[in-house]
Amino acid sequence: MSCDGDQHTMQSSDDVLPTPGDIQVLLLTLDSVSLSWSSPQGLTGPQTFRVTWGCDGETSSTRVKDVHHLEISSLKPDEKYQFNMATEGEDGRQSRWVSASLSTVVTPRDLKVDHLEETSFTLHWSKAEGMEKVPQHFFISNCIPGTDPLTAVTDDCHKTFSNLQPGTEYTVSVATVLSNGEQSEPVSTTVCTILPAPDQLTVDSVDTTSAAVSWSQPPGLDQTQHHYQISYRCPGIKPHITTTSSPSITLSDLKPATEYSVTVCTVLENGKQSQLVLTTLTTVPTAPGQLTVDTTSATVSWSQPPGLDQTQHHYQISYHCPGTEPHYTTTSLHSISLSDLQCGTQYSVTVCTVLENGKKSRLVSTTLTTVLPAPDQLTVDSVDTTSAAVSWNQPPGLNQTQHHYQISYRCPGTEPHITTTSSHSITLSDLQCGTQYSVTVCTVLENGRQSRLVSTTLTTILPAPDQLTVDSVDTTSAAVSWSQPPGLNQTQHHYHYQISYQCPGTKPHITTTSSHSISLSDLQCGTQYSVTVCTVLENGKQSQLVSTTLTTEHVQWWKRPSTVAAVFVLLAVIIGLWDSYATSERDQLQNSLTTRTTERDQLQTSYNTPTKERDQLQISYNTLTKERDQLQNRLNTRTTERDQLQTSYNTLTKERDQLQTSYNTLTIERDQLQSSLNTRTTEIDKLKKSLNTTTMERDQLQKEIERLNWENKGKCVQRAHLFICFLIHSFCS
Repeated sequence: MSCDGDQHTMQSSDDVLPTPGDIQVLLLTLDSVSLSWSSPQGLTGPQTFRVTWGCDGETSSTRVKDVHHLEISSLKPDEKYQFNMATEGEDGRQSRWVSASLSTVVTPRDLKVDHLEETSFTLHWSKAEGMEKVPQHFFISNCIPGTDPLTAVTDDCHKTFSNLQPGTEYTVSVATVLSNGEQSEPVSTTVCTILPAPDQLTVDSVDTTSAAVSWSQPPGLDQTQHHYQISYRCPGIKPHITTTSSPSITLSDLKPATEYSVTVCTVLENGKQSQLVLTTLTTVPTAPGQLTVDTTSATVSWSQPPGLDQTQHHYQISYHCPGTEPHYTTTSLHSISLSDLQCGTQYSVTVCTVLENGKKSRLVSTTLTTVLPAPDQLTVDSVDTTSAAVSWNQPPGLNQTQHHYQISYRCPGTEPHITTTSSHSITLSDLQCGTQYSVTVCTVLENGRQSRLVSTTLTTILPAPDQLTVDSVDTTSAAVSWSQPPGLNQTQHHYHYQISYQCPGTKPHITTTSSHSISLSDLQCGTQYSVTVCTVLENGKQSQLVSTTLTTEHVQWWKRPSTVAAVFVLLAVIIGLWDSYATSERDQLQNSLTTRTTERDQLQTSYNTPTKERDQLQISYNTLTKERDQLQNRLNTRTTERDQLQTSYNTLTKERDQLQTSYNTLTIERDQLQSSLNTRTTEIDKLKKSLNTTTMERDQLQKEIERLNWENKGKCVQRAHLFICFLIHSFCS
């Protein structure tokens, strides 16, 4: 079929009615044609159209009413026809004519494409129905939209196109051409050559949150603008889509330990895409983070790797010391306590995440050095003015290890003295009297590694004044002296002496001096005084008291001239008045004198009795002072024992917590085994027995801790009871 496309209008005698729309060919065969047109603009109501057609001088006409299509048959094949159409009124008036010409040459049919490749394809078609025996050939046009077409003529019903551009859309048309040159309307189709997909899609590297993939450039695209579209996703989420013009890309922001499907396709500038090329990759699980070591308990802990909340995984731990094979263990927890380690030894520890499929993360490593145990129960055995003896127990776990002990002692403001010994005790000499020393002891291995320091303090004894002596005594004064305490001539301390003296029933008088003697004044005549002297340092520390007693002399009136004169005057007066008094008064005076003498004797006796009681009290005081010092030493010993018991209690508490952690670990492992191995009843029973055993051991440890607590409380109550009894006894005395 061929339509010349030369439709035009013809002016009628009266241009009043609107013309119909352009003539359209709906169907054309060898001897018929179906035409259609649109309704005239502005015309309503019944419509009538006049249609004429003809070829070679022969013309036919028909009238069509209230329809817009017409089928005309009995046409001659291979002829060119002229068709005219006008709107016709009821009075016979007509509009302008609308014309179109066409030939009764039918187009090929069954147009199809096969053997479609990147740069070629084959087009097949069939001859028009009824024209199988009519001499004809075919005119073929092939072009890219917007470019000049390439044409060809063939007698065959097929044509192969080659040397095409990949992924390009081509418009192909085929028209029938008769021997007389008449040509049908072309029938066309569009064909797009295959766009080659990327080749050799490869996963180059995979990390926890990224992966690098690459591919080869598709063949035939060297001169064609193109890029690549990459899509990647993990199950359950929308795909991420990105583009690149290079043959490789790094995918980022991935989830660790996750399988991703990755597709890549070639994309042209017009948006056409090639087939998808697919591969899969699994990101590496993240390694444990923040690896920390508690050297006290040899516990290694780490934080959960990010992105593994919904992923089944566990951790593999390896540890070894230089020269030994590594030990391997696994756990699903975030910490583990390493056992069977050697004390004072450095270990290398590595941890990695392991998925169920066996895929491992990178190793995270650290080092730990087990604690070198320090000496135990550091005790001050004895203290003198210039020396002290200290001792300790051997640290546990060092029976087979060569070691010694380093002792350091110092007083404030001086450099420490350092010495070593292989025994468990030492005597410190050349100390300053009355001085506090800090003493530290640590364990030292042959390689020089030291344990933590164990410290204590001791204070050397401050010597008391020596040879307290009463040099002279008067009625109202006395002189006492003493020797310098031994050992104070080498000390750097500033010191003085404190003197206290009192008579019974009065408060003591206290005074100080830096010399070795003092005169006590304002004393009462004929009175016994107790005198105590002690050494006092600048910091207020005092030595023991050194005491003595002295008794002031009675007044001897005959040794004083004024008194003698007063007596003589009194005697003269008495003699002068003697005669004026009666003998009875003299007797009364004699009796009074006798009474006063008796009272004086009684008072003297009474005075001697308190003096003896005072001496006894002084002895009791000295005794109580010694007992107090002994109790103080015992109290210090008990305090040390209490601290040791507290340390033991803390150790037991830590062990209990470790057992609790182990118990929790066993419980989790039991639950995991219960979930995954329901059929293994025998193994579950064994795990239950292990759990019961562990529970019994924990209960036994709990009972042991409670027993130790009870014993500790009992000892504290017993010491308190003894101290109260001592106080009651002291007050009763």
